[in-house]
Amino acid sequence: MPLEEPQKIKSLLVGGTSIACLLTLYILSNPSSSQPNVHVSPQNNSNLCTSDAFNSGQWVHQSIGLESHSIDGLSAFAGYHCNWDFAHRCYMRSDHAEEFNRSKAMLDYSWQPDSCTVLPFDARQFSKHLSDHPLLLVGDSITQLMFESLWCLTGQDMTSQNKDTHLSGGDSEMWAGQLVHRERENQDDAVSIAYIRSDYLVKLDDFSLIKPNEGQGYQIGVGNNFPWVHVLPRFKYIMINTQGPHWHPDLKWGPEKSRQELLSAFEKAMTGAFEYLKKHVRQDQRVWVRSTPYGHAKCSQYTAPSNPPVAPTGQPGEYEWDMLEKFDFYWKDLIEKEKDPRFMFYNVSLSNLRGDAHSRPDSDCLHTCLPGPVDDWNKFLYHEMIKSIE
Repeated sequence: MPLEEPQKIKSLLVGGTSIACLLTLYILSNPSSSQPNVHVSPQNNSNLCTSDAFNSGQWVHQSIGLESHSIDGLSAFAGYHCNWDFAHRCYMRSDHAEEFNRSKAMLDYSWQPDSCTVLPFDARQFSKHLSDHPLLLVGDSITQLMFESLWCLTGQDMTSQNKDTHLSGGDSEMWAGQLVHRERENQDDAVSIAYIRSDYLVKLDDFSLIKPNEGQGYQIGVGNNFPWVHVLPRFKYIMINTQGPHWHPDLKWGPEKSRQELLSAFEKAMTGAFEYLKKHVRQDQRVWVRSTPYGHAKCSQYTAPSNPPVAPTGQPGEYEWDMLEKFDFYWKDLIEKEKDPRFMFYNVSLSNLRGDAHSRPDSDCLHTCLPGPVDDWNKFLYHEMIKSIE
């Protein structure tokens, strides 16, 4: 199943038994509640979650209560402030009753880490922080899902940036998703959150980093592979993903079209991308490389989270999803061996337990619904940013 063509947002372009932990769980399961501004440094709480510790936990069931059994009620519970529709906002679909009830059932589960604490999510503080320290998201349509979740979670303060902020570098074939804090929307070139679609990070023809107006080059299937490295200096934070879903066996990797040829090509390409980042990312910038959760074949069979997760095994209809963890581990190994504080591996394997949360059961068993697990990725991203503020 190829990843779907992105909905073109065409701008011009949470553990333990401590009180703090219980507070975290309460707020995460009640996202519409009033949340305090939190500035906690590691010195004040040594039990704050790391990325890997955060993903060691379970999805806990607690039936949610809505202000009203309606789209507005579900949006309010999720802490969403967005009135538009997009591909994976499942509860707003025309087959409303069935999809609404399925979406509510997904939200009856909240993520609970086993032994660490997550800072309470504060959407408005998050927005303010990003207005001063902008974030660039680079990757495929799952990264676009992360961008759309961010848009909804921060929608009280973030708005679409409709000006030409020159993210395209003059490339007329390129589009980018752009959000700006309302306090900055009249400033020239102001961008608080940006998303650039890049399904491979590099040009597949020669594994070079694409520059504006060079063209997207060879691609496997439908998607986009836009240039992105030219905008790195404009952002404090950069989030890229490990790129697995669009990488498949192909004659370009070798005559056998084998998985080993695929893995070798992927490793060569990603090593080159990492070398570029090491050379060009400033000391004050931070780069996360996000893992890619796998899909679940015949996902209509799942009506609740699985524990343990049901991993793909390379069977027909799984689209090389069994390779995604290999791609993730390669990136994780690169980063951990480097021991460079600019680079961090961003684990989102909590989503591997959510076969029930996919966007279109048995049609799209890779993407997940919004609201859903991707919101937890973004709330933990807030945690990662804020915990470092002293």
